[in-house]
Order: sequence, then structure tokens, then C-alpha cells
Amino acid sequence: MFSRRHLVIVLIVAAAAAGGAYWWQQQRAAELAAQSELRQATVGRGAIVSTVSATGSLAAEAQVNLFFGVSVPVPVVEVAVALGDVVHKGDVLARLDTADLELAVQQAEQALRSAELGLEQLQAPPRPEDIAVAEANLKLARAQVFQASQGATREQVEIARLNLVIAQSSLDQLNQRMDDLVERGRYAEKQALEAQQKQLIEAARVAALRYEQAQTPPGAGRAGAALASVEQAEIALDRLQRGPDPDDVRIAQLQVEQAQAALEQARNNLDEARLVAPFDGVVAAVNVREGEVAVGALPAIVLVDNRQYHVDVAVDEVDITRIAPGQAVTVTLDALPNDLFLGVVERIAPQPALTAGIVSYPVRVLVQSRDARLRSGLTATAEIVVQEERGVVLAPNWAIRRDRVTGQAFASVLRDGQIQEVAVTLGLRNESFSQIVSGLSEGDTVAIQTTREQFSFFGGGQQP
Repeated sequence: MFSRRHLVIVLIVAAAAAGGAYWWQQQRAAELAAQSELRQATVGRGAIVSTVSATGSLAAEAQVNLFFGVSVPVPVVEVAVALGDVVHKGDVLARLDTADLELAVQQAEQALRSAELGLEQLQAPPRPEDIAVAEANLKLARAQVFQASQGATREQVEIARLNLVIAQSSLDQLNQRMDDLVERGRYAEKQALEAQQKQLIEAARVAALRYEQAQTPPGAGRAGAALASVEQAEIALDRLQRGPDPDDVRIAQLQVEQAQAALEQARNNLDEARLVAPFDGVVAAVNVREGEVAVGALPAIVLVDNRQYHVDVAVDEVDITRIAPGQAVTVTLDALPNDLFLGVVERIAPQPALTAGIVSYPVRVLVQSRDARLRSGLTATAEIVVQEERGVVLAPNWAIRRDRVTGQAFASVLRDGQIQEVAVTLGLRNESFSQIVSGLSEGDTVAIQTTREQFSFFGGGQQP
């Protein structure tokens, strides 16, 4: 049977246990209070931006590869710049030896003048004296038909021989003169003598024919030759009276066109013998040396415009619809981590790029800075501002959690010394703050309890 004494003992033990538990709880609470601290902040108003981040490499806005455009191998006589030199538009960067190129231009000019003169002479109307000569030749040829049937005297044969000697001598002298003009490069003068040369050739041919006819005894053969002379004289006269043959004119015109093209090429070679800076910039590469022949496949000099740079970045397909030309951008460089450079979205590629199965769109960001420290190839991160709100209620992200199941956002608010969770509606968010559309007001205090070592977000939820 349970005695009163036993009951008293049980009550004493129970009271002692309860007192010990209360003491332990108070001691534990004091220890936790000593190890934790209250993190709090006041809800305020300000500006917040939403950004899309992408990386790329810095590149000069303009870069040009300069080549010597000559079509013949020519040695380099001057290289006026070195790697890294600053140049201005119009500066001569390098030159080729132009002696042969200048001579080629002169020769091409003379050849063009000669071709033009030949065309003019061909198209010119016949001179009265030329027609008179042709008519006289025809009369003489007809007279020789009669003489052919009678035979020639010794005096006539000798006269025909002397005429042939004179005609051939005149032709030889003219040919020698024309050869001398060619050797001295006086092509226009040589061209001017070609018409006279044709006349002397014809005169020598006629003289040879007449001498041959004078030596030929009377008969059918001699008469036939005389008749042939008549036919040739008639053709020559008819040609003068009718004007030049259209085919001959077309050939002469083609010769003029060919001479014009040759002159243009010669002048282009001379112009391309100098490399001139097309804009202000910096020399990025020099691939030629004095005395060497420039290799056409390799740019002689590479020039970059260091006054303007851009960054080409790849934006993920989930973000590309938020990007538009003209949006503001902040650019950071790995080489200059403490500096920010302003920029703007210049253009967006209409077609995507596929890399390792990931779809992205190339976007060009124009860097609005002329900082001398900028260099092509530097790794850059672009923060593209896709949305911005000013004068809105802002709360720190550490005071907000989102329910994993419902998606509802909550803010931890300090009211009457107690931390309470309040449902809030969020707007824009960046790495540090969230826009509070509803649920909190300016001046409210948000707070969370954290340990001294670290703080954690409320269980059962996640950051927005």
C-alpha cells in the first residue's frame, strides 16, 4: 500500500525535476541570446534596376588591314611606323620604290596617246591630196595595161628600177626612224608616222610591181599583172571615198580601251605604293621591312581605332526578348576590376547562335569611354539594364523569403519587439534589394535573428 511518506517523496522529486528543467531552459535561452544577434533594417524608397549579365571580349570598333595594292613585285623603301605608334588620318605609314611604277605610267600615257591618234587618223575624212594620188595611180595602172601589150623600152625598165630603189630607200629610212622613236619611248611620234609608213609600203609595192612588169616580155602574163594593178588601184580609191571599214574602226577603238585600262592599272599601282592611315588610330601590327618585297597575302600594316570599343556578348534565349537597342549598360573588365565603364546596346543579331546545344543571341554593346587603358581582347562583363524603377519601396533581400509550395513572398517585420512574417508582393529585384509593391511601407523595420557565426533564412522557404 502506497504510504503518505512515499507520496511526499515523489512530490519533492517532481518539484526538483521541474525546477531543474526550468533552470536549464532559462540557461539555454541565455546562451542562445548571447550567441545570436538581431539583424534589422529600415524599409525605404529608392531606385532599383533589373539587369541581364553577359560576358565577352573588348574589341576596337574599327580595324583595317592595309595592303600594298600593286600588281607587280616592288621592294619596300620606307616603313615610317612601329608597333603601338599613334597615327593620324592621312599619315604615310609605308612606301614602295616607285621609280619603275612612275616609268610605267609614262609609257602607258604614251601608248594611250598613240592609240587615240591612230583612231583619229582612221576616222578622219580623206585628204584631197590622198584622193588625187589614188586617182593618179588608177590612171597610171590603166595606162600600163596598154603598155603591157606593147612591151617596155630599156629606158622604161631602168626608170622602173630606179623608182623601186627610191621607194624602198624611203621606206627603210622611215622604218629606222620609227625604231629609234620606240627605243626612246616616244610612242606618240612613232604612231604619227604609221600612216606615212603605210603609204611608203604601198609605193614600194607598186614600184616593185611596175619594175617586174617592165621586165616582163609582152604577153598575157604581163597584161594580167597590169589588170591586177588596175583592180588594186580601184579598190584603194574606193576605200578612200567610202571611208574606213567598220571592223577596222572597232579594232582601233578596242586598242584605245585597252590602252586606257593599262594606264588606269599603272596609275593604281603608283597610288597603291603608299599606305596612308584612313583614320586616327594605333598601329596594331607591322609585317613589312625596308628592302623586302611586300607579300600580298599578309597585311602590311594593321591599324585599329582606339577611340571607340565594343563588346560582343551572347545573351541567353530566355533573356533576349528583354534586350533592346539603346538600353544602358555598365561594363566591367577583369583587368580593371575597380572601374565601371558606361555603354549602350548597339544592335542585336536577328539569328541565334548554337553552342553545345545552348541557344543564344549575339548582342553588341558600344562602350562609351575613351579611357587610354582599354585594349582589344580584354575580358568584359556587361550588365544590361532591362528595367528601372525610381522612388519605389525597397527592402533587403535577406529579410524576404518565398514559400516553395505556394510561391508567396513573405517579409520578416519587427513589430512590438517581435518578429512577424508579413505577406508581400514583389516587383523588380537585384542582388541586394527587392521592390515591395504591397505589404510593407516606408519606415517599417525588417529583421531576422542570426547567429554570430552566420545567419540563415527562415525554414520552409527560399529567397525570392
